[in-house]
Amino acid sequence: MKKYIISRLKIIIMNECYICKKPISGRYYVDVFDHKMCEHHHNNDVVHCSSCTGFTTKENPLSDGRYLCSICMGLTLKPGDSIEPVTATVIKALNKAGFDDLRQEDITIKVVSAQKLAEIARFPSINLNNKGITLSSVSLKGIFGGQKKFNHEIFMLEYLNKIEFAGALAHEMLHAWQLQNEISMSPKYTEGLCNMGAYLMWNTLGSSLTRIYLKNLHESPDPIYGDGFREIYTMYEAWGWKELIENVRANKLH
Repeated sequence: MKKYIISRLKIIIMNECYICKKPISGRYYVDVFDHKMCEHHHNNDVVHCSSCTGFTTKENPLSDGRYLCSICMGLTLKPGDSIEPVTATVIKALNKAGFDDLRQEDITIKVVSAQKLAEIARFPSINLNNKGITLSSVSLKGIFGGQKKFNHEIFMLEYLNKIEFAGALAHEMLHAWQLQNEISMSPKYTEGLCNMGAYLMWNTLGSSLTRIYLKNLHESPDPIYGDGFREIYTMYEAWGWKELIENVRANKLH
């Protein structure tokens, strides 16, 4: 899931800088929270938060090179933190929407480093846009081996805030759901439906961060993730969850 950063340059008479707390006179930059920053700081001691794109300083970067603002850091799931409350919330929301055959007992979720995620995904190097990956396997059970048993492993990037984690996890769970239901769609529709999982969570959760993530979904220029989401979202607006899921199950979307 990708993010796109836009900084706006404006002229003002007086304002307080979010970074140095001094009055601003002249040009300044504005972030997604409407925080204002002196032009002097731009490209010097300030970067964009790797999660929400708000302004933050270059102090205390994560080991993989990400920077988190105070808002995101305060909500971060750190190594060793329980992810069960977030996982249960995501499963409940997806089940309620109509993905009712997603069961928590069939899914193992592990939080790993960016380096480990790159190794699992077989990327040549760390890709910080990659928040998760799903690996699924199937076995046959029953006396005659005719019933399929699916097992899904979802690997999530560490140090995501709970809001971003919930959306990214819902995205990955819908990859598992598509594999489990043997759904065959184009990459654009596959990722578009998964991004509908992220949309569901961010449209449900109450946070100042959700509008940022939803805006990224709706405005992403990516031809797969962005165009795919917008096309599936248009179908959702016309049909609702029930009919959308029925058409996906029937492999009517290509």
